[in-house]
Amino acid sequence: MSLSDFHNAFRKTISFEGGYANDPDDKGGETYKGISRLNWPKWEGWKFIDLYRKNKPEQFPAALSGNTGLQNMVRDFYLLHYWIPLNLDAFHAPVADELFDTAVNQGKNAAVKYLQETLNKLNRNQKDYPDITVDGKIGRQTLSAYKKLLATQRFASRNQEKIIKWIVRWLNYFQLKKYDLITYRDPAQEKFIPGWTERT
Repeated sequence: MSLSDFHNAFRKTISFEGGYANDPDDKGGETYKGISRLNWPKWEGWKFIDLYRKNKPEQFPAALSGNTGLQNMVRDFYLLHYWIPLNLDAFHAPVADELFDTAVNQGKNAAVKYLQETLNKLNRNQKDYPDITVDGKIGRQTLSAYKKLLATQRFASRNQEKIIKWIVRWLNYFQLKKYDLITYRDPAQEKFIPGWTERT
C-alpha cells in the first residue's frame, strides 16, 4: 500500500467541488472550487474572479476554468492550507485521500477528530495501544497510534490493506453522521445530501 500523493488526492476532491457557485442555501456562500469567500476572503483568486465578472460578464463564470493561473492558485491553496498542515504525506493513500476530502468539505478539525476517534475505536480497548486525545490535531500521538494499528497482526495476509479499509470505513461513518446532523438541524440542507453521499 503506497504512501499518499497530493496531486492524486487533489484531482479526486476537486471533481466534487465543481466550479463557481453562489447557492443561497449553501452555508459557505459564494465559492470557487470549494473555496468559500466567507471563510477565505483574502484568497488571491477572488481578485481574478471579480475582474472576470466585471470585464467579461458574458463569459462569467464559464471562462474561469480556462485560466491556468487561477487553477494553479486553487491547487496551491489546498496544498498550503490543507495537505501540509494535516501532514498527509505520513499516511497511506486511501486514508490521506479520505482525510483530505473530509477536511475540505467539513473542516480540518473535524477530519482529524474522525481519525482520532477511529484509532481509539480500533485499539481493542487499548490492548494494542493507548487511547489518544481527540483534539483535532495531528501530532506524535496520532501518528504513533496510526503506525501501531497498522503493525497489529489481525490477518494472515493483506494485513495492512485490510486495516486501512477499516480506517476508511470508520472515517466515512463519522462523515455521514455529520451530514445527518446537519440536515436534522436544517432540513433545507437536505438538497445537498446526494452530492455529499456520492463523495463519501
